[in-house]
Amino acid sequence: MKQLSHKLSLEVAKLVKTFPRDEKYDLASQMRRSARSVPTNISEGFGRFHFNDKLTFYERARASLLELRNHFEEALGNKYINKNIFHSFQKKMDEVNYLLNRMMNNVRRTRDDYESEKKSKRHSSAKR
Repeated sequence: MKQLSHKLSLEVAKLVKTFPRDEKYDLASQMRRSARSVPTNISEGFGRFHFNDKLTFYERARASLLELRNHFEEALGNKYINKNIFHSFQKKMDEVNYLLNRMMNNVRRTRDDYESEKKSKRHSSAKR
């Protein structure tokens, strides 16, 4: 998934080069930053050892992805991109979002199982 989000980031960087010059430091810059933030936060989350730390970074990645989606809507509204480009990128963002949500659910499930097992061990050792 990190590779997919990294590819999306590179494609966004290439796309925004076609935007009007007066958007270079506005919408184009915002789109580049939010697109770059997705794989960066996924990587940082992957490098964390605590479940909640991982989730924090994955949530940030998802927030950046949703921010990017909003920027694409603005780009479409301003006619910097056409509907085909919009839908193409929307499909890619949906795929990253789906995979990110699955990963977050897996981390939550693993965390909850771990906590439940830990609690069960404490409870059984307290009975002895």
